[in-house]
Order: sequence, then C-alpha cells, then structure tokens
Amino acid sequence: MIRGIISALALVMAACGTNTEEPVFPILTSFSTVAPPAIVSVAAVENTDETPARYEFDVSYYITNQEDGFLGYNLYVSCSASAAEGTFAPVSGDPYLPDGTRPSFKHAGSVASTASADLITRRVDNFKAAPAPENFQLCELYYFRLTALVRNGLESSGSVEVSKCAALDTALCPVGSACNPGT
Repeated sequence: MIRGIISALALVMAACGTNTEEPVFPILTSFSTVAPPAIVSVAAVENTDETPARYEFDVSYYITNQEDGFLGYNLYVSCSASAAEGTFAPVSGDPYLPDGTRPSFKHAGSVASTASADLITRRVDNFKAAPAPENFQLCELYYFRLTALVRNGLESSGSVEVSKCAALDTALCPVGSACNPGT
C-alpha cells in the first residue's frame, strides 16, 4: 500500500512544471456563470469575386448575454464534431480571430435582444484566419460553435454545435463524402 502511494506521488511530481494552459483549479472554471450563446443558422456562400470561386459561411446569431463586462462571442470552427449533436461539450482549439484579437465578434456595450430585426449575420471568410489563412474546402463538412467572453477572461460553455457543408448543392459532392453520404 505504501509502495502504491509513493509511486502515485512520484508520478504527480514528475508532471510538475508542465504548462498545460489549463487553470490550476479546472473544477472551479467548469461551473461558468456566463450563459452560453446560440447560433441561429449557418449558410454556405459562394464568393464569386475570387478566382477560382471559393466558399465562405454566414453565421447568424442574437446577442443574448447580459453579464457585466460582456465583450462578445468567440467562434470556433472545426472539421470534426466535438460532441453528439444537441449536447454541450468543452470547446477545444483556438477561436477564429479575423482581426487577431479576442473575441471573434465584438459586442461590448451591446444590448441583448432576440427581436427579428436584431439578428446579426457575420461572414466567415476562411477556415483559419490570418496570418496564415486557410480556405474552406468544397464538399467538406464544418462544425461551428460560439462561446461568450467577459472582461475577466471567463468564457462560457460552447453553444450547441451546428454543422454545414461547404457547397450550395450537396448532390454535386462526391457520393460517400461527408456532404453526400449517398444511399
């Protein structure tokens, strides 16, 4: 028994000093008091101004957060699902930062509203933002999530994930692809 305790203690000591970029007390941050936002819709858009034409996405949402120090929303885009559809799961990876600073969509001082006139739509030009932009690939399936960010650095849980294909007509995608599974 003592040998097991010493082994466990040695294992813990070996990991000391490793920067995991995680909070020291992750259990405290998992009970975020910041309400998660929701994506209303995601639509693929063909940008014909570019040669060759490329796909972009329009992400629509309402401002729903009323917390003190609310700064805006971070957008996360990935090529793989992070959780079963309709569930909340931790958001991983880096947010999409079109101007290089957090949050992705700034709304400091904005008023929360779900009136139809207050629907916000933002264009997402690339899968990865500058300085090394990466385009969305035709017939690839992408997953979108939002998190709310407040001034003290606290970030909400992610919204329910929304998936969308980078194609206007998925029937033109190869059969067997994520966008056209076929029969």
